[in-house]
Amino acid sequence: MRIAALVAAGVTAGGAGLLLYTTTAGAAETHRDAAYGISASGTAPISVTPAVSSTDGSTKTANGGASSSDGTIKLGSATVRAGGGKASAEISGFTAFGGLVTASKATATCTNGQTSSSVSGTPAGSVGRNGKVAYGVQSTNSDGTTTIVAMRVTITAGAGTEAATINLAVATCGKNGGGPTGSPSTTPTTAKPTTSATVSPTATSSPTAKPTTARPTGNPTQAPPTTGTPTAAPPSPGKTRAPVTG
Repeated sequence: MRIAALVAAGVTAGGAGLLLYTTTAGAAETHRDAAYGISASGTAPISVTPAVSSTDGSTKTANGGASSSDGTIKLGSATVRAGGGKASAEISGFTAFGGLVTASKATATCTNGQTSSSVSGTPAGSVGRNGKVAYGVQSTNSDGTTTIVAMRVTITAGAGTEAATINLAVATCGKNGGGPTGSPSTTPTTAKPTTSATVSPTATSSPTAKPTTARPTGNPTQAPPTTGTPTAAPPSPGKTRAPVTG
């Protein structure tokens, strides 16, 4: 598959930086940083040039110019750098479509997911009947990295004409390095309790006292009622004789 086809697919999807690096399955990524000077799709394709990427944290640099095979798109020079959670690209001397679009300078930087860019060239907005220029095009990629394109030129397809996209000064990086900084310092362990329970349940002892319901402390204050008819007291001795009269 042609590199230009890959560039076109990545650019139109907004994942320009994703084309610049791959990782081996199972390898631990520490960073995902990349940068390139120019890419173009359409009838005058240019692969990502110059381009660098870094996944181990080391800084990589490259420089150079580029031109489409038909000469309609040219880039004088570019310097790119990536590594350690940072990426940057700076270009100069860009011209396309007979001078319809130009840029004397464009820069893009990305540091731990934070981006910035600047352009000195054709103002952002419509160009001609089917062209458009945009500055500082930012996108978030599926792996969490962020890509910033300092200048993007798009040509809408007309009758019998293929659409084209040109990206200038592109940088990609991840927040805090864009990936794990290494294996965990210690392996997680499922620890057993370090000591036995320090206190036994306190409610296991027998009750300390029997119920406090006591018997009456004295005789009842009122005698129980009697069940029979009261009896009269017997007569006193010596007082049974009747009095004498007459």
